[in-house]
Amino acid sequence: MTKEVYEHSVRQLVSTMEVCCKEKLVLPSLILLYSGMDIMAWLSRDKSHVDSTRHDFTHWINTYLLPGHGFTCKAKDLYAARCSILHSYTSESQLSRQGEAKKVFYSWGTAHPESLQQIIDVSSEKDKVIVLHVDLLMDAFKEGVQRFNKALSKDRSLSLLVYSRSNKFFTSIPFTD
Repeated sequence: MTKEVYEHSVRQLVSTMEVCCKEKLVLPSLILLYSGMDIMAWLSRDKSHVDSTRHDFTHWINTYLLPGHGFTCKAKDLYAARCSILHSYTSESQLSRQGEAKKVFYSWGTAHPESLQQIIDVSSEKDKVIVLHVDLLMDAFKEGVQRFNKALSKDRSLSLLVYSRSNKFFTSIPFTD
């Protein structure tokens, strides 16, 4: 039940995302970002859940990532975006094809999401696509992790659960030949 394992693993994940972003490796950054969201949902899932579910993911997003960011997307859109990036490396997911979630397109660097959104808004995809800036989504994730960490510091049962689960994380054990 070590807090250190949790903190080290999350810090390592976030810094790897930042390195990928800095090197303009946008899609690998998104893979790490959505995996990070998945990991946080897995850690914070209900005590009775053996596995993480879509509900666990959207609950973490709604509770920790979305507040205060003014994104036009919903947690379900981010879940669908997670599925599309991780499963097919595209913007299309089962939820977006079924019209249950919007596709997420991305801007990055100095590109403004509003410019791409304006182009989409005059197309037939207007109500099916939203644009997010990768850097803003990363910032929202990092702030979500900070909010989650505050919740851990205030809720002993949650922190015991999360630290216990994080002890299952892979770790590096140094060895010599």
